[in-house]
Amino acid sequence: HESKVNRRYDTKFKEVLGERITAAVRRCMDAGLAPNDDAVTVTVDLRTAMLGLLSSRINEPDLPWPPAVEQIDRFLVKLVGLAPTVTEQ
Repeated sequence: HESKVNRRYDTKFKEVLGERITAAVRRCMDAGLAPNDDAVTVTVDLRTAMLGLLSSRINEPDLPWPPAVEQIDRFLVKLVGLAPTVTEQ
C-alpha cells in the first residue's frame, strides 16, 4: 500500500482485499463471534490499524514493538469485537 506500484488506480487487488476482509468480518458478526455492526466501517478501521502497524514497524524498526501477533489480536478484539484469545502458559 505504500509503494509507488500500489498507488495505481487500476490495481484490482485492493478492491478484492477489501471485499474479502469485509466478508470475513460479516461472517464473524453473523456467527455471533463479533457484535453486529457495519462490516464495511469495521473493515476500514481494521485495515487502517494493520497498515499503521506495518508502516510503523518499517519506518521505526528500532522501537520496542510488542510481538505483531499480540498487537493484531488486540486489533481484532478492540476493532472487530472478537473475544480475546487465551494463550496457554
